[in-house]
Amino acid sequence: MKKLSKNAIIGYPAGIITGITYGLNPLFAMPLMKNGAATESILFFRYAFAVLLLGLFLLFRKQSFRVSGKQIGVLFILGLLYTSSSIFLFDAYEYIASGLATTLVFLYPVLVAIIMVFLKVVPSWPVWLAIAATFGGVLIMTQSDGSQTINPIGVLLSIASALVYALFIVIINRSKAIAGISNSLLTFYALMVGAIVFIGKNRHKAQRKAKFYINKCRSASCMQSRWKRTPA
Repeated sequence: MKKLSKNAIIGYPAGIITGITYGLNPLFAMPLMKNGAATESILFFRYAFAVLLLGLFLLFRKQSFRVSGKQIGVLFILGLLYTSSSIFLFDAYEYIASGLATTLVFLYPVLVAIIMVFLKVVPSWPVWLAIAATFGGVLIMTQSDGSQTINPIGVLLSIASALVYALFIVIINRSKAIAGISNSLLTFYALMVGAIVFIGKNRHKAQRKAKFYINKCRSASCMQSRWKRTPA
């Protein structure tokens, strides 16, 4: 029997832990959303704290943050894909059950395999077996008992989240430009792009809200002025 390498011994448990913690997204997000927290704000704080903690971790390990101009372009695209995956998933929570939406995202290994086939890279039979198990598990988890209707918009948003995350994985594994970048540094820059995007989205939303209230106040002032001028 072939012995597992050191990377595999660390990688398999890390992958399992990652899947479990990602599945806990709704546990923390849904209470906040039900209490009126905006998706952009939730995701901003999630990404900002992650950038801070990961940045401190990289500093502790004395790892360089330097990247080339070509690498910046690829990292920016990766950041947009990672951010889009989060946005699609949280938007899906508005249409379907959070557990169903999160479960559908775990179709991404299937989508990665399909994309790789188009790139003429055929996965080995153990990979196909794992993909089949994943696909079967998702089908079982998404079975409805008939008491709830499933909104197709939520399903499409969840699959879109899985698709962009699959593209994120494919680019990481296929791009030669970022081959020399550590996974920690790559994740740091992807999260940083997301944090910047959510700063922009929150600012834009705040400006729109402020403009709405200003126009509303102006309209109310106009009405009051008209009432005062109206003779008794």
